[in-house]
Amino acid sequence: MATKMKGRGFFLALASLLVLLGCSSDDSDDNGNQQSEYYFRFKVDGSQISYDYLPESQINLTGSILFDSGTGNYVASIVGIENIFETNPLNRVTLFLSDSADIVTGVDYTNIVGEGDRTPSSVFLMSYYYEQGNLYSAALNTGPTALYELASVTFTEITETKISGTFYGTLLLYDLSGGTVELLNTLVVSEGVFAVPRY
Repeated sequence: MATKMKGRGFFLALASLLVLLGCSSDDSDDNGNQQSEYYFRFKVDGSQISYDYLPESQINLTGSILFDSGTGNYVASIVGIENIFETNPLNRVTLFLSDSADIVTGVDYTNIVGEGDRTPSSVFLMSYYYEQGNLYSAALNTGPTALYELASVTFTEITETKISGTFYGTLLLYDLSGGTVELLNTLVVSEGVFAVPRY
């Protein structure tokens, strides 16, 4: 009986040790904080910005890729938000594509024809709410005057549960009031990477 108890105690201690080792450094940052497999990171005019995934309190990183039977297009929507409870839109990035061909990995989607591998047939939108809720964006240049500068999105992984990729672009802030289009400001988004849960 004593031998059985000692054996059980040994196996319980071993199991506890294995559980503790399983929770160790593989998913931690340099400060020992647990990291998620989901993230949204980019630079704005050279300054690093990161949105942490906060599933306990808010679903602030999301993605979807689907076929819209109404338009006959494939649609990709990727969103990263610092805090979904902000009363004004602030610190949020949206990447939105609508194309007649399937959205796939390894293709450099751009808003300017000839600048990447593919320009979506219907919609390309990269937007960023910044500086008191001002909306900076890059979209398709569809009119006679080019309103937008180069922006790019590339998907590196698309699974049933996760969408990952990279992005960059020059985003513009326009004033459209008063019947005119006036450029107010420009910012450069660089080194953008994301991994978001797919819904």
